[in-house]
Parts: sequence; C-alpha cells; structure tokens
Amino acid sequence: MSASTPKIGLVLGGGGSRGIAHIGVLDVLQDANIHIDFIVGTSMGGIIGALFAAGIDPDIMAERISDLVGGNLFVRNAFSARARQAMVRKYLEPILADKTFADLNIPLTVMAVDVIHGQEISLNEGELIPALLATSAVPAVFPTVEINGLVLADGGVIDSLATHVGYAQNPDILIAVDVYPPLENDTSWHDPLSDIMGFASPLSLFSINDMPSMLASIWRSVRIMTWYLHEKRLQEYPPHILLRPAVESYGSLDFRDLEGPLVAGADAMLEQLPKLQALIAQYA
Repeated sequence: MSASTPKIGLVLGGGGSRGIAHIGVLDVLQDANIHIDFIVGTSMGGIIGALFAAGIDPDIMAERISDLVGGNLFVRNAFSARARQAMVRKYLEPILADKTFADLNIPLTVMAVDVIHGQEISLNEGELIPALLATSAVPAVFPTVEINGLVLADGGVIDSLATHVGYAQNPDILIAVDVYPPLENDTSWHDPLSDIMGFASPLSLFSINDMPSMLASIWRSVRIMTWYLHEKRLQEYPPHILLRPAVESYGSLDFRDLEGPLVAGADAMLEQLPKLQALIAQYA
C-alpha cells in the first residue's frame, strides 16, 4: 500500500451467536469510511465476513441472519445435523448464488480444520458456499464437509481467531474481533442446555437428573482446553486493534437475542475507533 493508505486486515473470530457482534463492528467501520483490504474469518466470522466481502450491507445482513435463525434452525430437526446444514445452504444460496472467492469485493480467507490429520486449513479459492459450510461445521451440530478430498470441520476446533493467518498477508494494521469470552466472564456454561440446546442425543443414555451437571462439566472442560490454545495463539500474534465485545452472557447457539451481540460489537468498535483512526493517520 502507499504511504497514505495503510493495508488494513480484519480477523473475525468464531463464537456462534456471539459472532453477530461482527455485524455491529462492520457497521461502525463502514460508517467511519474505513476500507478493509482483506478479511480472515472463522465459523460465524467466516460467514459474516463473506457476506460483507460480497457487498451485503450490515443492516441487510442482520435481517437475513434473523430470518435464518427465526426459522428454528436450532430447534426444528434438533437431532438432524444434515437438515440444519441444508437450511444454512438454503439461506446462503440466494445471497451468494454461485460465487467463488475470486468474485468477492474484498479478499477473504475462511478457516477450517482437517479432522483426519488434525491440520488447520485456510480456504481462499474455489466455490464459496462449501467453504462457508466447512468453516461453520461445529462438531455435533453440523456434519463435516468434504472439499478437495479433505474432511473439514469448524476452524475454531484449533483456533477461533486466526490472527497468524492475518499477519501472513502483511497488513500495516490488523484488527481482530474476539467473541470467545474469557473463562472467568463466561456465564453461559452454567446452563449448557441453553447453549447446545439438546444436540448431543447420545446423552439420553444418562439419567435426565444427571444431565445438567454432567453437561456443564463436559462443556466447561472443553472450554478450558480451547481457551488456553486460543490465548496462546493470540499472545504469539497480537493484533494492533483487539476488540472483545461484551457477549459473554450469550450462549454460543442461543440466537433468541440478536440485538444484544450486535450492539456489543458496535460499542466495542466505537470505543477503539479513535485508536484505529490515529494508527491510520500515521500513514497520511
């Protein structure tokens, strides 16, 4: 980039419904006329990043996602992962049609994990919708997706905020939006049924009276493991601007309140906007 136009990258993390905060962030950036040169997204961050890169206005984006989850995506066919994935595809197809990564207005990379070899996979070419289904294929919620012979799942299995991939694109300024709440602030795990909403059908093997405490323990244990991996990677590749919207009270698969995360994202970006503008001004 020239001295007057810094190259700005945006990394959007995974987090289910908490990722709705990304829409608020994008809305503020758009209103502030801040141009994003590339996007790296994981899971919900990948989907929202793709919609923005395709030219969908954040306001329209919020309406479309509301239509999707308002169709009982996480209630109807509660034990049919493929049925839920088909609903997501049906939602994406009218918006993105047959678009490829090359058709997007902003370069995009979405993150997935190769579940056979345990490797992180960056997807940034070819058909867009299969890649979005892969990056959002949360284990036990959606089925894996096969692309080019690889069996792929949600990139958040390894890292929900791929700042290292952002830095590989040599930005002058890297913004990252982390919707993965710190352990001490994450209250949703106390009611894991509201978070995973009955997806783990094998749990019916256990007594219903044992399920809440058992689910809470399992859910919390997974959160602890992934949190430490997440924080280690973030310490190794810290962004210039790190946003952590206040979304810790929302369950990751609880889409009943979309306005809360959206406002939290906008508030977080507005708080950091002066710092971002000061960084951009250094290149003027």
